[in-house]
Amino acid sequence: MSKVETIDALLESAIRCFSQYGYDGASLRDIAAGAGVPLSTIDMYFGSKADLYVAVNQKVWSEIDQERRQLLQAALTKQPSGPQLSDIVYALALPVVARALSHSKHDAARVMILRRPVGGRLNADVGAALEDAADRSIVRWIDSIAHSCPTLSRQDVVWAYSFIIAAIYSWQLIDHRYDRLLGQHIERTAEDVVADIVAFGCAGVQAMIDRRTTSSVNK
Repeated sequence: MSKVETIDALLESAIRCFSQYGYDGASLRDIAAGAGVPLSTIDMYFGSKADLYVAVNQKVWSEIDQERRQLLQAALTKQPSGPQLSDIVYALALPVVARALSHSKHDAARVMILRRPVGGRLNADVGAALEDAADRSIVRWIDSIAHSCPTLSRQDVVWAYSFIIAAIYSWQLIDHRYDRLLGQHIERTAEDVVADIVAFGCAGVQAMIDRRTTSSVNK
């Protein structure tokens, strides 16, 4: 295998192992074996288990972020003046929802990487590196929401983003927490769920806008 192929094989094997066993439970020997390379190859290309874990998270987040940016760009092509809030929520939600509802082990492993907390043995610098990478992406989406909702303060926009993200990474969608309460098995498509999240998110933000407008008038 070439260097690129080797690194990709290691990352894919690491995604499977970390998603199944978590950071502490995953074995570097198993990851190397899953990629079909010697154990020393991990040290050669990544240096340590912590560095490999960071690379795995960056790969998964990069895939989702790229899809989100493509969806947002498609919306901008149709609406050059700026995307509507519904376009923004749709772009944020679809890449995650599609993976969460997929029957593919490839997608399921990525969802587990997204939801697993940082392992206990990772040092603060590694955790901070992951948070910094996420924060840089988050600012772009907060800016987009601010552009589509110009009457909201920056503080309100940050809260609105938080509410929308909470709906996307909900217990039911990611963990199927409430399946037993549904009473029957209903196969929902990604588009169905995304449409509900868009409706929920847009209605919530509009309610916030209305509340702020009412408060301003009553002062």
